[in-house]
Amino acid sequence: MQIIDIIDTIALFGIDGVGRRTIYKISKQHPKDKLNPRCIQDILSERSIFPSLKEISKAYEYAEQIIESTIKRNIHILTIQDDRFPSALKVIPNPPILLFIRGDYKFINKEKSCIAVIGTRQPTSYGRDISKMIGEYLAQKKMAVVSGLAVGCDTKAHIGCLQGKGKTAAVLAHGLDMIYPYENKRLSEEIISSGGCIISEYLPKQIPQPYTFIERNRIQTGLSQGLIVIETEKTGGTMHTVQFALKQNKKIGCIKYPDSFKKYKKLGGNEKILKDTYTIPIKNYRDIDYFINA
Repeated sequence: MQIIDIIDTIALFGIDGVGRRTIYKISKQHPKDKLNPRCIQDILSERSIFPSLKEISKAYEYAEQIIESTIKRNIHILTIQDDRFPSALKVIPNPPILLFIRGDYKFINKEKSCIAVIGTRQPTSYGRDISKMIGEYLAQKKMAVVSGLAVGCDTKAHIGCLQGKGKTAAVLAHGLDMIYPYENKRLSEEIISSGGCIISEYLPKQIPQPYTFIERNRIQTGLSQGLIVIETEKTGGTMHTVQFALKQNKKIGCIKYPDSFKKYKKLGGNEKILKDTYTIPIKNYRDIDYFINA
């Protein structure tokens, strides 16, 4: 029995009311050779979703256009049923059903060799330096850096990894037909040309939204053996990533700043994370080595 393939998955995403969980259940329960617009209409009606045959046909036409355009742009499309799909992502809660990837993605299949490095978009100068140093040090240790290409800590972690001659993966909160922030477009190309990749679970034309930034965080931690937090406020977006790491049973490291930085509100999240017994404090390279091998 052949499972549903890429075109079915993309088409289902194009139907109003159909999301990841519905597609995942359909992919598990229905053979590819029995899928057609009428069959899909019946399957969705059982879930109280009632698209017209015309809407379903249009969704398939759009899916064909997406596949054609991604092929032209050398973008790989992987479904969760694909053997090439990162195995670590298949087992996380609410896994992505589809991945669009530019670049060489073989290294992200090795969960134990990837570490997520994240933090605020507006770090202190100390935080920027630390993020870059950690990215470079991890590369020297033959570890890949996973981050989000955002300005601030993410950018510095990617740059540091590249300077250390390592591979890095950027998980984006939008379709791969754009780069956000635009100022990191050149960095995204450097990541790809250096043997890394950019990744998204979103279809082309999906623009970044508050919820997509939160959702993509689970992929960053899912691909990695652990998470290192550089700098965050108590209510920063980084705290969502920490929660995903906990749900996925990933180890968490957090930069412990010198006492002279305690006055900075931007470090409130670090203090909160470091109070928890599960966190590994990171103050020096020896602590990073311990984190890698913990």
